[in-house]
Amino acid sequence: MFGRKKKKADDWVELKDQPVPEGSHLLEVDDLKMFFHTEDGVVKAVNGVSYTLDRGETLGVVGESGSGKSVTSMTIMGLIDMPPGKIEGGDVRYRGKSLLKMSEEQMEHVRGNDIAMIFQDPMTSLNPVYTIGRQLSEGMRLHMGYTKEQALQRSIELLKMVGIPNAEQRVKDYPHEFSGGMRQRVMIAMALACNPDILIADEPTTALDVTIQAQIIELMQEMQKKNGNAIIMITHDLGVVADVADKIMVMYAGSPVEFGTADEIFYESMHPYTWGLTRSIPDPVFDEKHALTPIKGNPPSLVNLPAGCPFSPRCPYATDLCRTKVPERFTTETGHYSRCHYAHDPEFVRKNAPQTSHTKTKSSKSPEVAKGGEA
Repeated sequence: MFGRKKKKADDWVELKDQPVPEGSHLLEVDDLKMFFHTEDGVVKAVNGVSYTLDRGETLGVVGESGSGKSVTSMTIMGLIDMPPGKIEGGDVRYRGKSLLKMSEEQMEHVRGNDIAMIFQDPMTSLNPVYTIGRQLSEGMRLHMGYTKEQALQRSIELLKMVGIPNAEQRVKDYPHEFSGGMRQRVMIAMALACNPDILIADEPTTALDVTIQAQIIELMQEMQKKNGNAIIMITHDLGVVADVADKIMVMYAGSPVEFGTADEIFYESMHPYTWGLTRSIPDPVFDEKHALTPIKGNPPSLVNLPAGCPFSPRCPYATDLCRTKVPERFTTETGHYSRCHYAHDPEFVRKNAPQTSHTKTKSSKSPEVAKGGEA
C-alpha cells in the first residue's frame, strides 16, 4: 500500500480537467450487471442498475444489507476481484469515458483522484501501522506530485478542515489513538485530499452516535458546497438521506425497484418496498404511540431469486401476477420510476402508500402533487 511512488504515464490525461461531453453527465451508470460465479451458483449481486449524476448533486442509494449497494460502487471503483466477479453487461462512464474498459493502471489514476470512496468501517480501512499523516499524504504524492513536506502540510490543513483539534500533533498519531467519529473524519479528509469530482460514501455514519452522525453528514454537505463535488450516499436507512439527497435510488435483491427525486420518494413513492422502508422511520407526529411496522421476512438469496417480482414473498399486496411475472419499469413524465405491477394504478397507490407528517405537510402545501394514502 505504501510502496514506491508510481509515475503517471506520459499519455495519461487528467479526466477531471476535461469537459463533460455535450448531452452527457458527469457519471452515467447504464444497465450495469455484476455477477459472481461461485460453487453454489451465479450470484446476481448487481442486476440492471442505471442512473446519472452531475456536479453538486447527491444521490442516495438505499436498501437492506445484500441489496447490491456497495457492490455497485465497488464496481465503479474497479475494486471487484475478477474472477469470481464478472461484468455481464452495461457500462459506467465518467466524463464520457468508460471506466469498465480502462486498464488497472489507468484506474489507479482515477481512484482517489477523480472518484474517491469513504468505506464502511474506518478502523479496518486505515492501516494500523502507519500514522494518519502518512496515509493522508499517499494520494497527494501519487496524484498531485506533492513533496513529502507539501503533503504533510496539506494533511494538517485537511484535518483542520474536518474538525480534528490540534491537527499539527494528531497528524503524527496512529488510527487506534482516534475515536470512531474522528477516524471517520479522517476518512473523509483522505477522500477529499485530491479534490475528487465524485465522493462515494458507503454507510459513512454506521455505528456512530446520533450526534456524531449529524456532524459527519453536515461536514460532507459543507465540503460539497465548498468544492462542488457530487456525492453518492449509500445507506440502509432512508431517514439518513432525507435532508441530504437530491435523488434517491431504492435497491432490493440487486436491482433498483424505485428511483426519483427525494420529494418523489418521500411524498409520492409507488413501490411497496419503499413504503416498508418509510414505515420503518420513526415519525414524531404519527408514531408517538404506535410501534414501527417492520418488513416481514428476509431478503432472498441472490443465487435463487423467487419467480416473478423478487419482493413478492414479503409484499403484503402481492398477487398471483406478482409471483409469476417480473414487473416492468413504470416511469412517470418526470423520470420517477418503479418496478411494480400496480405502480401505474393511482387508486392502489393512494390507498396503500404510507401517510407521514412529511406527506401531510406536503399535501397541505400542494394537494395536487401529494399521493399519500391511508395510514
